[in-house]
Amino acid sequence: MSGIDKQRIEDYYVGGYSSEEEKYLGNSFVEKSNLEALKSVLKDQWDKMIPEESDSHQLDHLLYKINYLINNSSRKHSQPKILSIINWYARIAAVLLIPLLIYVGIVSNQKQKPIETEGWAEMNAPLGARIKFTLPDGSFGWLNSGSTIKYALNFNHIREVQLSGQAFFDVKSKDDNKFVVKTKYLDVEVKGTCFDVAAYNGENQIDITLERGSVVLKGNNIVTPIIMKPDEQISYNITNQTITKTDVTAQYFSAWKEGKLILRNASLEDLARQLGRWYNIDVRIQNAQHADFRYRATFEDENLNEVMRLLKISSGLDYKIDERVKQTDGSFSKQSVLLKVKKMS
Repeated sequence: MSGIDKQRIEDYYVGGYSSEEEKYLGNSFVEKSNLEALKSVLKDQWDKMIPEESDSHQLDHLLYKINYLINNSSRKHSQPKILSIINWYARIAAVLLIPLLIYVGIVSNQKQKPIETEGWAEMNAPLGARIKFTLPDGSFGWLNSGSTIKYALNFNHIREVQLSGQAFFDVKSKDDNKFVVKTKYLDVEVKGTCFDVAAYNGENQIDITLERGSVVLKGNNIVTPIIMKPDEQISYNITNQTITKTDVTAQYFSAWKEGKLILRNASLEDLARQLGRWYNIDVRIQNAQHADFRYRATFEDENLNEVMRLLKISSGLDYKIDERVKQTDGSFSKQSVLLKVKKMS
């Protein structure tokens, strides 16, 4: 293959590259005469990533939606259907990848230095759903309903993700290359560990719960970095800028990734917030001034009607589920629930 070193390109795909390889790749893609040869090399790479047995994580940041399709379609679709979806996404990605790499090559050739950051990858969990994701370094985790993580495309060099919402991370240790989860107010630094971070926009509290390993918390309002141990939870009050450390059973706080809705000493406001995210509904509270009851329960694969029925039996909480209404544009309104707190005599 004139002008193309196939092995150097393959090394780039598996992460075995230096600044010289980046410069070489950039120069290769700038040369128009290499286009057909490059198409052949790229096709080989994509073909290697398609088989079901492949354990490559290179496509996960592009194809994270497939996780959602598979996790939520297992009862509706056969394996051939899922594989056809994967192949369809892969072919589209392959078409898009060529002009993207040509652009990267041109920038690299112009600057004559390694590319620092040429863009971002973003993953979103739809409201009412949870998705599993894998990062380019082999770390993986889950995103809870209405959550987003974002990371730079040079992630293998700088392992940082930006989180809005809730995520569970199982981080792969990589020598001295730390892994950082950045929220609006706190940074969580780790090497190899499992932990849960809840940092939804619009909420007054950030919770970090450590399941395994060790994490270090840093922030503008934290004078001395906080080192956490397993089965500890740190709660940061954004308004008061106060920190509370609590001993917990960490697995309870990450059980959402297994389809379990767990309430542990939850206030009525906590209950309303969790129900709203879990079922993608609007939740209103009536007579909140009488809401001093604490809720403890575990629900697994229960629909909204059953959860509300059980809560009413166990706590006396009354409720009303509003019917969805058809809008003028043909769509339906979001389902809503009214929680009624009985006044204690």
